[in-house]
Amino acid sequence: MDDKPIKILLIEDSLFSIRHIQNMLAEAKGGQLDVELKCADRLSVGLEHLAENGVDVVLLDLTLPDSHELDTFTKAYAQADGVPIVVMSGIEDET
Repeated sequence: MDDKPIKILLIEDSLFSIRHIQNMLAEAKGGQLDVELKCADRLSVGLEHLAENGVDVVLLDLTLPDSHELDTFTKAYAQADGVPIVVMSGIEDET
């Protein structure tokens, strides 16, 4: 089994949401889940991190100060190079 932590990039501008996700990850598997969480509050910062560092998964909010909705996903997907992206959004548009 690989002993490396799961590298997660969270691109989210809401401090409440960031703290909520941090708490959920801390509680996962009784606190035994080895996770390295990096946070970016803007898409541009997240894209820089993707370009410079390897990650295992991206958690992506679609509404950020510098990008909105589908455009946010399109830009992240182009930079992610096969990394799974989990979209987190309150947008009700299923597209």
